[in-house]
Amino acid sequence: MSEIDFIRDSMTFLPLWERASAGVKELANIPSADLLYFDSIDISTQKFFDLIRAMLAFKGARDFASLVLKPDPFSYFHFHFGKYPGFVHRAEHSDDDFFESWQKDPGDSPADCLWANSERYAVLPIPGDWFVYADRKWEMGVLSGPPDIISFACSFYPFFLDPGENFKIVS
Repeated sequence: MSEIDFIRDSMTFLPLWERASAGVKELANIPSADLLYFDSIDISTQKFFDLIRAMLAFKGARDFASLVLKPDPFSYFHFHFGKYPGFVHRAEHSDDDFFESWQKDPGDSPADCLWANSERYAVLPIPGDWFVYADRKWEMGVLSGPPDIISFACSFYPFFLDPGENFKIVS
């Protein structure tokens, strides 16, 4: 089994970043009733990791990526560390591997691990059509996807939230 490591090549990172960036822009056009909201800190919980794995299994996928969208992956993270702020999580990786990846030192700077230095993050299947995005300033995250994945997620994860009447996603 291979250890999870930061994405090092642009040919892997760029398509994931482009999908995530497009997903964020699409969120503003999706009716809030078609989205599921959660606390942005949930990514650090076992139950949320279990939800990700369950959605993968439900859709017949095995792998997913998690990446940081802010701070800027290019001018900040890649410039300083020569790698990208994201990981590809394969089916053979354990839940401990996932949590450790978020704590991984990118290189002589433990304060820049993704858990400590991520304002906005995304999780997306490889391949797949659901999308997780969170903004820690909002203290909110959102799951979007086709109706079957939304229904499945609702039945699996009991911690979705009501974001409130005035909450609006802005990219």
